[in-house]
Amino acid sequence: MATAITDRYPTVLPSAEALAEAAAERIAALAAEALNARERFLLALAGGSTPRLLYRRLADEPWRSRIDWTRVEILFGDERAVPPDHPDSNYRMAREALLDHVPVPPAQIHRMQAELEDLDGAATRYETLLRSLAPDRPVPRLDLVLLGVGPDGHTASLFPDTEVLGERERLVAPVRPGAGLHRLSLTYPVLNAARHLMFLVAGEGKAAILRRLFREPDPAHPLPVEGIEPQGEVSWLVDEAAAEGLRP
Repeated sequence: MATAITDRYPTVLPSAEALAEAAAERIAALAAEALNARERFLLALAGGSTPRLLYRRLADEPWRSRIDWTRVEILFGDERAVPPDHPDSNYRMAREALLDHVPVPPAQIHRMQAELEDLDGAATRYETLLRSLAPDRPVPRLDLVLLGVGPDGHTASLFPDTEVLGERERLVAPVRPGAGLHRLSLTYPVLNAARHLMFLVAGEGKAAILRRLFREPDPAHPLPVEGIEPQGEVSWLVDEAAAEGLRP
């Protein structure tokens, strides 16, 4: 049964580094749980500076050895329309921070080809891939999706006032914000179906959005992140700087 994304109150960690450590611990536990029950651990990565800290932690011991990376399928929650070696590429960041340092078979690393001119075609191909990983379900159920939240309330690349917010059929869709790079993003149906969503939020620049979400909700003007209706578990890991927004 779907719940609100903010039903689970955030866990506050003293620093971004402590947040990364706590997230690594939870990911290792979720991977073990998934691999005890199923053949593969379906993990969707996020971009950003806070996930980068986490990925560097996962690439180091003890986490590198605690996760059976040979049974992990790496996916991405979103990607900018740039080549895979571009500094703004989420794939490049994840590769340099994590994927080059753990034994995930290359065939199990599934990047979004958002650099292609035909973004609709790239979205369709990624959706086909997702469906192939869980062919017995109408919407694939990823084990864990890592997410952040922007000051404007976006998550993945679900930005305010974009057509993708109304998408209920496609699992992956192009996003064309009014300004900035075009992108590909997972859509609400995939996020809603995930077994676990983990939000990583750090820095004083995120205090205002946490206040808006948890202390001053405005149902008449929902933000993109509030459009998620999770069927699985949700966790929020935030550092002290961001948690200033949670204070009375």
